[in-house]
Amino acid sequence: MLPVVSLAATINEVERFDTIVIGAGPAGSTAARELAAAGARVLIVDRATFPRYKACGGGVPLRTERLLPFPVDSVVEQSVSRIEVTYRGKHSFAKRSGAPFAHMVMRERFDALLLEKAQVAGAAFRAGTTVRRIEQDGGIRIHSEGGFEAAADFAVCADGAHSPAGKQLGLGANMAECAAWEVEVAAPAGARTSSATAVIDLGYDPWGYAWLFPKARVGSFGIVLPQGQGNQMKALTDEFIAGRGFAGGSVQMARGHKIRFRRGDEVIAGGRALLAGDAAGLADEFTGEGIFYAIDSGRTAARATLRAMGTDGSLDSYTREIDTQIMPELRAARIVAFMFYGMLRRARRPWLFASNHTGFLWDAFFATQRGESTYARETGRLPLLPKLAARMMEQA
Repeated sequence: MLPVVSLAATINEVERFDTIVIGAGPAGSTAARELAAAGARVLIVDRATFPRYKACGGGVPLRTERLLPFPVDSVVEQSVSRIEVTYRGKHSFAKRSGAPFAHMVMRERFDALLLEKAQVAGAAFRAGTTVRRIEQDGGIRIHSEGGFEAAADFAVCADGAHSPAGKQLGLGANMAECAAWEVEVAAPAGARTSSATAVIDLGYDPWGYAWLFPKARVGSFGIVLPQGQGNQMKALTDEFIAGRGFAGGSVQMARGHKIRFRRGDEVIAGGRALLAGDAAGLADEFTGEGIFYAIDSGRTAARATLRAMGTDGSLDSYTREIDTQIMPELRAARIVAFMFYGMLRRARRPWLFASNHTGFLWDAFFATQRGESTYARETGRLPLLPKLAARMMEQA
């Protein structure tokens, strides 16, 4: 990783940039890389010092590679081509995709790679910078702890699902959300795991799933549940860990986080600022995955900001592009989620049997994750699915 750029500034000496990117995760680093590559002066700030741990299962759909102009092989821990599905540890069946459909990464290494590519493109990076106040008056000015200030014409806020920057700017309010808990466990002797297999455990009320993702040195366990069930996550995850034979393993890290979902017209751009990635609620409600959408929205943020630089400064094109390019896919993923979990809740045994024996379901899922198809295209092949899912949504 490149050394952090030193940006000495005091209250009386303010560095100026074309764009300030708040948050150096996949969305922020991608936006910064593309802006810098186009010749913009870019500053990335993040409260953490990189590399840093990030609570996340670390499953990266293979389609994500298509969005990046460089390989990610150097940070891939395992590539997954098989899913094992269980229902509270029982009724197991497995499905193979033939070719890998996802890579497993440790987020500290994956994010550090994306940040390094942004710096190589010319973006400056200031670590350990917690933004406490943002002024927006014909431009952007950030104030952080320690007296550091910087100014720019635009801001890309990619500071995660909590998005303190978004809150300050009045963006991203009133989104749906859920809770997740993740534990990295070193495999004890005799633990059941496979380097090419992701385990998904169903049967949580009213929806949600636990996972085991294989990494090079640890098993990444976790659970995602609806908002309001956070008090159950640790116990349920421990139960799942024990059921997979990892109870005696050394816990390397345990941390919770939330996932937000943009479902409609929640405001994600205004004035000279926009939200990207988790801050904008761009996550898949079927799997909870957000890395693909973070990188996609980072690219979109860069395009919109470059357009705004050359015109009237409006970032309206960002919302339009998100609404036309990403939101249809997220709405389709939500339809799939309500259909899948709705059927599981209403007819568990028949639905598990159908899920095991209906090849189309898994072919469609694997094709979507590899980038050979999309949720929207696959749901379009079943005209009754959206209507049935909509009915289930109304009853949820």
